[in-house]
Amino acid sequence: MKKKTLLIISLISFLLAGGSLYGATRYLEVLAQEKLFAPVVKVAEGRVIAPYEPITQNDVVVVQEEVDELLEGSFSSLEEVVGKYSIQMLFADEQIVGQKLSDAYLLPDPGKARYEFPLNSILPVTELRKGDHVKVWVRYKSQDQLELLPPPATFQINSPSAEKLFETQLVSVKDSNGAEIYTLEPQLLPGGTSMGDAFFHASENRRPAGDERRYRDYRAQPTSIPAFIGFNLTDKQYETLIEAMQYGTIQIGYVLREKGDQAS
Repeated sequence: MKKKTLLIISLISFLLAGGSLYGATRYLEVLAQEKLFAPVVKVAEGRVIAPYEPITQNDVVVVQEEVDELLEGSFSSLEEVVGKYSIQMLFADEQIVGQKLSDAYLLPDPGKARYEFPLNSILPVTELRKGDHVKVWVRYKSQDQLELLPPPATFQINSPSAEKLFETQLVSVKDSNGAEIYTLEPQLLPGGTSMGDAFFHASENRRPAGDERRYRDYRAQPTSIPAFIGFNLTDKQYETLIEAMQYGTIQIGYVLREKGDQAS
């Protein structure tokens, strides 16, 4: 065989071997890439997702993230998050996780309806934010005034000062124009602050942990003056609240609920 032919054969063999080696290397790199990185949905650059507003296609992007940097409950496709609501503020480049989202957050459960009340008829005694669980109390009028009223039909007067009516969830805080502003500041209690103790002594005093922390940690100053607040109430709760307004001041305060508890 001529030297030229051998040289050509050797060159071709070398090229084939090199191509195979390159292909194998690229294949291993792709495998490594797939093992080390995975798609995850993040808030898009320059975007901030406000709480309780639907997430749009422009708010989020899918990026490749190191597998060991993925958060539990993260999403890998836009379809899983678009149209849902965040229950807290999300910032640019933040991974979106299921614990912070809901597609039906604060909608009335079966047997309940949304009721809104002017804030001048209800007194918040603790800092509150939309989504917080609250205790609803009636702080009674003076004994002389109560004696002029008939006994209530939907609750009983067991205390000369105040009565717990029920627990529920604050589902809206709006200004006089109907715009959602989310936050309520506590107001001064008429006739002293002893009522505030009833809220806190009735709940366990302990440091919140995990998901419960969002109820305490995420607070912001209202952007305008609150005028209306809303609750999801049963017919019975609504009747009780309306009747109780005749017997005194309705007061609401924050309560830390255990996971899985239902409002009574």
